[in-house]
Amino acid sequence: MPAKADSRIARYFVADQPKFRKLWIAQSISVLGSQVTLVAFPLTALYALHADAKEVGILSALETVPFLLFGAFAGVLIDRWRSRRVLVLMDWIRAVALGLIPTLWLSHGLNINWLYGVAFVVGACTVFFDIAYQSALTSLVRPTDLLTANRWLEASGSLASVSGPGVAAVLLKVLSAPITIAVDAASFAISALFLHSIRSPEAKPVVAHDASIWQDFKAGLRYIFDTSLLRWNVAIIAMWNLLKSGLLAIFFVYLARELKLSSASAALLVVFGSVGSFLGVAAVARITRWVGLGWCILLSMCAGSVGGVLLAVAGRPRWLAIALVATGFGLISAAEPLFNINAISIRQMITPANLMGRTTGSMRFMVWGTLPVGALIAGFMGDAIGARTTMTVIGLGFVIPAVLALISPFRQVRTISDLAVRDDFQLERED
Repeated sequence: MPAKADSRIARYFVADQPKFRKLWIAQSISVLGSQVTLVAFPLTALYALHADAKEVGILSALETVPFLLFGAFAGVLIDRWRSRRVLVLMDWIRAVALGLIPTLWLSHGLNINWLYGVAFVVGACTVFFDIAYQSALTSLVRPTDLLTANRWLEASGSLASVSGPGVAAVLLKVLSAPITIAVDAASFAISALFLHSIRSPEAKPVVAHDASIWQDFKAGLRYIFDTSLLRWNVAIIAMWNLLKSGLLAIFFVYLARELKLSSASAALLVVFGSVGSFLGVAAVARITRWVGLGWCILLSMCAGSVGGVLLAVAGRPRWLAIALVATGFGLISAAEPLFNINAISIRQMITPANLMGRTTGSMRFMVWGTLPVGALIAGFMGDAIGARTTMTVIGLGFVIPAVLALISPFRQVRTISDLAVRDDFQLERED
């Protein structure tokens, strides 16, 4: 596609496609609220409930352990359900669950066990929402528009990653951390209303009468392991998520206990670091045109590894540690949209529509299943050897996904037109 036409599509895409616009607005509002909670949740545990590093690690793990418990079969079930109904229901459940936190705090009934429970419920809903989201997106836009659609979605997510912690910093100045979580509860309710307003008819998925959930799950796994690009995608992101979840589990402990930052100052540091995410989205189209889809993925992992090394070497004096941590976190944040926009578009392009839900679910099971593992390891390491040493180990670990990307076949993919849906894959029951 000519650069001029690509630019026009990128600029007017949301205005031209009203169904996608509602999905995009819903996601943007929801992600903004979630970024507020990303800061407010651990700070509630640390400052309001005086949790230690191990308890914060457990809290982070409970937000993601549902991907291990439910991710394997959530995609299979979503292939049997109408995806937009799943999105609306999950948003309402998350709104109610998060609304319990400020309510319990005001009634003096909040404790760490309530935080654990809400984290698990929200995480479980996120499993179903995120998988259904991929299926809903492919039903609302043309295959040739997937790359542009994913850029818009990643752009709003990156903008939220910058503005969300800033909003949290302002709210934390005037409100307590538990009350700040009410913002996220409201965002999920508003998101549900926008999703409900998408009036496009959604056909009931066709399911073979002899298809068992286990057979469908195996079909999704088999498609991933039979497809080289998806295999490497799983390997790279599983390792990245292991490290990133460990980083997030110990990050606020490090800021609060080692650098002695207030809750508002910690949020502002996250804002500064999160600017990298926005810059990554702003640069992804140009970088992709320069070097191609595959090499953009490689460069993203290399940028993340540099960010990890900066985290690892951050030390005294305090001002230098703050500068290196913010810069390192910024590079890691920039790497994620550069990878996600291209890797997700590649997966959506090469996966048949009837396998989208179970393939997405199986991938999320494997790549997000490492999140609770990383959080638990980091939490226990923080208690055993200290937050600073744990940050060093995790930072150096970010070199591993870069090495995996460099030896992967992604470097052979230049443009989205180089890809096509596989037509040689047969479901097991059809053999």
